[in-house]
Amino acid sequence: MKTIFSFIVIFCFYSQIIFGQSNPVAPNYISDAVYFDVSEPLKDFPPLTAEELEEMKEESKLKRNVKLKDRQYPFSSIALPHGPDAVWQKKMGELKTGKGPILSFNGQNSSSIPPDCNGDVGMNYYFQGVNATYSIYDKSGSTVVPPTAYNSLFAGVPGANNNDGDPIILYDDQADRWMAAEFSGAWSNPDYMLIAVSTSGDPTDTWYRWSFLMNGFPDYMKFGIWQDGYYMATNTYSGNDVYVFEREEMLAGNANPQMVGFNNPWRPSTIDGFHCIQPLDNDGSYAPSGSPGMFITINDDAIGGGNDELWIYELDVNWQNPPSSTFNRIQQLQVSAFDSNFGNSWNNIVQPATGQKLDAIPGILMYRAQYKNFGTSQHIVCCHTVDVDATNHAGIRWYELTLEGSQWDVRQQGTYAPDEHSRWMGSIAMNDNHEIAIGYSISSSTEYPGIRYTGQSASANAQANGLLDIAENIVWTGTYSQTNAERWGDYSLLTVDPSDNQTFWFTTQYMIGNGKKTRICAFDFTDVLPPTAFAGNDTTICENTLFDTNPFAQYYNSVQWETSGDGMFQNPSVLDAKYLRGNQDIENGSVELTLTVYGLDQVRKPLT
Repeated sequence: MKTIFSFIVIFCFYSQIIFGQSNPVAPNYISDAVYFDVSEPLKDFPPLTAEELEEMKEESKLKRNVKLKDRQYPFSSIALPHGPDAVWQKKMGELKTGKGPILSFNGQNSSSIPPDCNGDVGMNYYFQGVNATYSIYDKSGSTVVPPTAYNSLFAGVPGANNNDGDPIILYDDQADRWMAAEFSGAWSNPDYMLIAVSTSGDPTDTWYRWSFLMNGFPDYMKFGIWQDGYYMATNTYSGNDVYVFEREEMLAGNANPQMVGFNNPWRPSTIDGFHCIQPLDNDGSYAPSGSPGMFITINDDAIGGGNDELWIYELDVNWQNPPSSTFNRIQQLQVSAFDSNFGNSWNNIVQPATGQKLDAIPGILMYRAQYKNFGTSQHIVCCHTVDVDATNHAGIRWYELTLEGSQWDVRQQGTYAPDEHSRWMGSIAMNDNHEIAIGYSISSSTEYPGIRYTGQSASANAQANGLLDIAENIVWTGTYSQTNAERWGDYSLLTVDPSDNQTFWFTTQYMIGNGKKTRICAFDFTDVLPPTAFAGNDTTICENTLFDTNPFAQYYNSVQWETSGDGMFQNPSVLDAKYLRGNQDIENGSVELTLTVYGLDQVRKPLT
C-alpha cells in the first residue's frame, strides 16, 4: 500500500507541473451576497457578562481539525536539506535601536484551542479578534469596546448563530475602513462566509454586513486587501479554495457585491489535506493600476516532492464580466532548502516542566504575506516555521521578494534561530523606512512560552544580507506551560501603523495559570538617543533615595550605580531588563531605588 500511495502522490505532484503555468483557469463559482444589512453601532452592543464569558470558556474547549493531526512526509528520505539550514542565523542581532515596546498591554482572554489571535491598527484604534470574541482599544491601550461575542458583529445575518470562529480583522488603510470576517458551517450546514465593513474609520460605529453562501467549508480562511477586491484563500480541499469579493461595492454599502471563486489546480500536495495559500495584503500605496490580485505559498519537497519553493499566483478578476476572470500560478521560485518535518503529529515544540509539546504549524506560510509598493520598487515579505537542525528546533524562515521586470525574485532570505530556544508562530511586515519586523512565540525546555520580536534595520535591508541585525526584544516572559493541548495558536498578526507608516503593532497569545491571555504591543526601530544623567544637587546618593520621574518622559531604558561626587560608575553593568514608559510601571509616579536613573529624558533631582 505504501508503494502505491507514494506513486499516487508523485503522480499528483507531477500532474500539477504538467498542467502548466501558462494555462489559467476560469472560475467555477460566481454568486452575489445572499444577505445584507447595516448594524447598530458596536459601542452600543452589550458586552459579555462574567457568566457568559464562563459559559463561552466551556464551549470553546472543543478541539478543532483533529482529523488533520496525522502529518506525513513521504519524500523525507530524499528531501533537502541533508544537514542544518543553510541560511540559519545563529546569532542575535546586536543593533540596540528602538526603545523596546512603546506600548504593551493585555488584550482579551481566550480558552479556545487554538485562540486564533489577530488584530490590526487604524488611525485611532486597535481592533483585536480571537475565538470567539472581539474588543476595541484606543491607541493608549484603554478599552473602548469590552470583550463582546464575535458573532454579535453579524447578529441576524444567516450563519451568525454559530459563532464558529477563525476571526479576521484588517484595516483598509487607503479607504480608512475596517474589514472583519468569520466563517460559519464548522458544526452545521450550509457553509457561509460572513464579512463586515465599517461604514467609517471608526470601528465602534455602524457596519455593513453580508453573508455569502460558499461552495465548500471555508476553513482557516485568510484575507488580503487589494485595490479591486478583498481576496481570500481557504483550507478547502473538496471545493473552491480561492476567492475574491467586490470591494468597491462593499465600501459603498451596496446590497449585492459579487463573489468569484476558483478551485486551485496548483494546490501544493499535502497528505492530511491541510493547506491555505496566502493572499497578499497591500499596505500603503496601491499596486500599479491593473495589477491582478496575488497569492503566495510554499511547496515543501518532503511533502509534495520537487523542490523547496515559493509559488506565486495571480487572480485577474473582471467585475463587469466575472466568467472571464482567471486564476493562474505564474511562478515557482526555488529557495534555500528548508525542513518543515517536526514529526507526524502536533507534538512539536517543547516547554518546561511538562511532557506536553506544542504545534509548530509547519508546512504553510504564516499570516500575513505583505505587499509594499514604493514607487520605484515592489516588495513582498512572508515567513514560515522550519526545523533548523532536524531536532525539532524551530526557527523563523523569512523572505523578501522584489519584482524584477515581469518576474519576482528572492532578494534576501534567512532563518532566525539564534540560540537553543524555538521560535515559531511568526508574523512579518515591512514599514516605509524599509525596516522589517518579525513577532513570534518562543519556548524551550528552559524557557516558558513567551513573546518576542526582532527586525532588520534600513541599512541592513539596503544590503539585502538576509540578517536580522536588530537586537531581540522581550514583550512577555512566560511563567507557565500549556499542559492541556498541543494546539498553541493557528496565527498571530503583525501590522504597520497607518498614522506614521513606521510603528509596528503585534498581537499573539501566552499562558497564565490554566488559561490563555493575549498581548498587544507597539514598537518601532527609531534610534535611541544618548542617556541624560541628572543626579540633583546632592553629592551623595543615599540608600532608599526616592526618585520622582519626569512626567513628560516617555522612556527609561536603564539604571546604573554611580559613586558620590566623582561621576564614575561603581558597577558599570546596565540593568536594562525592564523598560519603563512614563509612570506606567511606577507606583504613585515614583520609584524607590538605590541607583541613579539614566533615561532618554531627564529625571528630577532626588527627593530627600
